[in-house]
Amino acid sequence: MGKLIRYYNQNRIRIWLVILIIAFLILIIHTLNGFSKEENANVNNKVNKENTETTNQVNYTKESRTLVSGDEVPEIYQKDFGSTIDNFLKYCKNHEPEKAYDLLSNECKGVLYPTEEMFTEQYYKPKFSTEKVYDFQSWTAEGPYVYLVKIYNNTLATGKGTSEKYIQDYISVILESGSYKINVNGFIGIRRFNNAEGNKDNVSITVKEAEVHMDYSIATVVIKNYSERSILLDSRKDAGSIYEVDTNGGKSEALLYEILDEDLEVKAQDQKELKIKFSNSYQSSSNIAQYIFSDVQILGYSQEIKVEV
Repeated sequence: MGKLIRYYNQNRIRIWLVILIIAFLILIIHTLNGFSKEENANVNNKVNKENTETTNQVNYTKESRTLVSGDEVPEIYQKDFGSTIDNFLKYCKNHEPEKAYDLLSNECKGVLYPTEEMFTEQYYKPKFSTEKVYDFQSWTAEGPYVYLVKIYNNTLATGKGTSEKYIQDYISVILESGSYKINVNGFIGIRRFNNAEGNKDNVSITVKEAEVHMDYSIATVVIKNYSERSILLDSRKDAGSIYEVDTNGGKSEALLYEILDEDLEVKAQDQKELKIKFSNSYQSSSNIAQYIFSDVQILGYSQEIKVEV
């Protein structure tokens, strides 16, 4: 015991120095272990978050919940529809309008953008000339499936701060020749009626098809006059005398102010094709059921006739 005390007294500075060094090393190891655990937890959280976001991005479940009814696009379509819209918007965002144009349906090209140059000038440039970000959300849970798209300025790229202003568009997805294609700018598609026809007093009216848009439709109508007198498709006395009726009983009036007076007249033994615009709002739950022309005038007679198609 005496030897130990004597050894301690002779070497106490060295002994306490070793003890302090060991304690300091233990403290450092404990601290580093704490940092390592926290870093691992942060990495795991980040990976889990990225995996969750990636899964949602791949499956597009969030984007498939409709804003109008709260329903969802059927699960079998969610990924294909979401990826088709996402690819189109990415092409526009990355300044590749030629690739975006290839994703348009033939009907959309024919009605709105017959050439790639028209698409570039009228759609791509007004919306994507500067750096943009976007999001999209299902608008209808029935076909044709429509999505609301919002296009924002990329404030991180411009450094101008946040902004809630956005450009809005409605995009629908269709299956065309085995591939998914899209309609843009609120265009839904063309409905064909197999030349639905109505006849009354030597007047025949045939509705060939209708271009359906989110806020209106345009019907292609052929009027045949078999009588010996000229006819007027409408006298303009009543703004609502030409209208369409949907399967839910809703009525939409024709916008006759867009048609010239002379275009409403059909000579005797002649025929004419007109495009008539109707003010309606697209609803996936209803279709056009009937067209009514209630004020057809045979010139020289005081009584109008009603033709239902």
